[in-house]
Amino acid sequence: MAVRYGNLPFREQIEYLREKVAVPTRAWTDIYGRENDHAFMVAGANRMAIVEDFQRSVLKAIENGTTLQDFRKDFDQIVERHGWSYNGSRGWRTRVIYETNLMQSYNAGREAQMADPELRRLRPFGLYRHGGSENPRPEHLANDGKVVPLDDPWWGVWSPKNGWGCTCKKYMISRAEAERRGYTVLDQGPEIEWEEKVVGANGPSPRTVRVPKGIDPGFEHRPGADRVRSVTPPQLDGPLRGTRGPFPPRPATDPMPGPRRFGVDLPDQAESDTAAVDRFLGVFGARRGGEPVRFDDAVGEPLPISEALFQAADDAWQLPAGTDRRYLGVLAEALRDPDEIWVAAELPGDDQRAVLRRRYLARFALPGDEGVAVAIFEWGRDGWAGTTATGEDNAELQRLRQGVRLYRRGEDD
Repeated sequence: MAVRYGNLPFREQIEYLREKVAVPTRAWTDIYGRENDHAFMVAGANRMAIVEDFQRSVLKAIENGTTLQDFRKDFDQIVERHGWSYNGSRGWRTRVIYETNLMQSYNAGREAQMADPELRRLRPFGLYRHGGSENPRPEHLANDGKVVPLDDPWWGVWSPKNGWGCTCKKYMISRAEAERRGYTVLDQGPEIEWEEKVVGANGPSPRTVRVPKGIDPGFEHRPGADRVRSVTPPQLDGPLRGTRGPFPPRPATDPMPGPRRFGVDLPDQAESDTAAVDRFLGVFGARRGGEPVRFDDAVGEPLPISEALFQAADDAWQLPAGTDRRYLGVLAEALRDPDEIWVAAELPGDDQRAVLRRRYLARFALPGDEGVAVAIFEWGRDGWAGTTATGEDNAELQRLRQGVRLYRRGEDD
C-alpha cells in the first residue's frame, strides 16, 4: 500500500519538488533546514547523476502515487548503476528518502496554498494537530489543538513536519470554526524555548545549531517558506555568477591548502591559441579532432573534455576570458588535481530557476619568479568558465569557498 500524506498529489506539491536543484553532498548537514527548500539532496550522494536520478524517482513516486516498495526497486537500480556505497541499511535509507520528501513536499505545497490572501482572509488562523504516534514527543503533543494566527512567528518554526518521523499537521481555520469546535484561539504563539545541539558530529562539517526544544535539527523552519521560484557545455564570456546565492550560504572556516609547486615552465607569451588548447587537452589525454575524453574528477564526477570547450560558433578558438593563454595549463591542473571542489546553487537570471555551480579551486607556486597562481575552473549546466590570477591572497577565491565542499586535498573521505 502506498504511503500517503494527505490526499492525491497536487500542483503546488509537485512544483515544489520539481523546482529544486539537485546538489551533491557528503553529509546530511551540508544542506540544512530551509536550504532544503532550494536543494534536493541525498546524504552522501556526491555525484550529480546519482542525485538527479533520485530526484526523478521521488518525483515519479509523488506524481504517480507509487509505493515505498516501488521506490526501493528504483533505489536498487540507481545504486547498482552508479556503484554507490551508502551508509545505513537499505530499509532505513529508502524509507527516510521516500517519506521525508513525500511529507515535506506535501507540507510545502499546502503552505503555498495557505499563502493565498483570500483564503487567509476567510481562515486567518492555523490549527496544530498531533499526528497520533504511539511514542509522541511531549512538545508535539502539547501543541495539539493550539490555534495561532497564521502570520505569527511561532509558525515559522513549528509548522510541521518537526522532526524525523513526525506526522503532525497544520490546518487553516477561522475563529468562529475554532471556537465552535472547542479550541481556544490564541492572540500570539506560545513562547519558544531554544536549545543548542551539535549536528554532524561524525561528518566532515560538525557544528552547533540553535533549535526549538522538541524540534529535530534541520526541521526548525516552515516548509517552502524559502523556496526558489524560480553533453559539453558552452563557454561563457566571464565567470559564472548568479543574481542570488550561492546557497547554502555557508563559507569555509579553514584556510586553503598551501600552494603546490607547478612543475612545468609557463610557455612563451607568443604561443598560439592552438598550442594553448593542445596543452589543456593533453593534460586529460584528449586531442584536437579526437573523440571527447571522459574525465572523472576527484570525487568521481564525469566531465567530457574535448576541443568543443574552446570552439566558438564560427569554429574559431575562444579561450576563457578570465585566463591568459599562458595559464591554460594551470587551469587544466586545477581541474585535474584541485585543492578543493565546491558546489553551490545560484539564480543565474530573470527566470529565477536555480543552477548548480561546480567549482575547482587551486593555487600553484610557479617556476622562477612567476609567483603564485590562483586557478578557478567553474562548471554548470549553462556553461563553463575559467579564471586565473597571480597573488597568494585572492578575494575572488575566498568568495567562492562556500556552499558544499565535496573535496579537499589531503583530507580523508
